Amino acid sequence: MLMTEYDYDTDIAVQREEAYEDGLSKGFQQGISQGISQGIKQGAYEKAVETARLLLSFGDSIEKITTITGLSGETLQQLSEDLQLR
Repeated sequence: MLMTEYDYDTDIAVQREEAYEDGLSKGFQQGISQGISQGIKQGAYEKAVETARLLLSFGDSIEKITTITGLSGETLQQLSEDLQLR
């Protein structure tokens, strides 16, 4: 039977390192997840704005576009003004 000497300080250091690596891994995964979620939201918003611009150029009403895109009336009013300035 092989008996090794137990070293408390080494054991604590190993446990701390394992906890650090586990926390780092979890934090990294959480950051990736949040980044993906934000990217999806931003992409959906940009698509809604693109759709709103197209519908505004066809002369659809702001109320109708609000219903279709989910964008606020204020946002659509600003987009409408921006299109008229071009």
